[in-house]
Amino acid sequence: MESKQGTLDLDRRRLIAGLCATGALTCLGCGRAARAAGVVESAEHGFSAASGMSFEEVFHFAYARSFIPTMKNLAGQVGMEVIQNTACETAAQVIEGVAASLPDRSLAAWVATMKEPDPIMRHAVAFDIVEDSETAFEVRITECLWASTFRAAEAAELGYSWVCHPDFAMARAFNPDLRLRRDRTLMQGATHCNHRWEMKNG
Repeated sequence: MESKQGTLDLDRRRLIAGLCATGALTCLGCGRAARAAGVVESAEHGFSAASGMSFEEVFHFAYARSFIPTMKNLAGQVGMEVIQNTACETAAQVIEGVAASLPDRSLAAWVATMKEPDPIMRHAVAFDIVEDSETAFEVRITECLWASTFRAAEAAELGYSWVCHPDFAMARAFNPDLRLRRDRTLMQGATHCNHRWEMKNG
């Protein structure tokens, strides 16, 4: 049976938060925000004190104040394609590492985090399950803090490249037969995201 920790590690949004927001939070020296994002676990250190910040405020702190301006400048120097490719490669490497230790790379294992989301997902994404079968899993995401945060900062292209597009690479890295089908995202201005994962040989 898949462990709860293994399930949590597959949460793609938490993965991105771990890759990006954690560094932004800790580098900028805000232990309160780090605790609110679940970054600091020690109960004996002052950094673990309750921050009083909403998830929306945490996202704004983690992304809008430093990360987005920095990445916009970087994209201007190296191009958005490099940013997107780097995000995809990194996400795939992490997922491959996680998947290697799991006994099950089935569709059910992949979508477990959507059915039992961790605190970040519960507060950052609102969605409905459209289909849940042995061969396909589809959700309709109607609210997303990543999308609202990046769009409010006029950084939708960066948000799509760094947060959304790696979804495709992550699915393939988890299982070569797993495919994500999606033709709209909140990040790109649609009314919802239509994520649909299918097993190619299912």
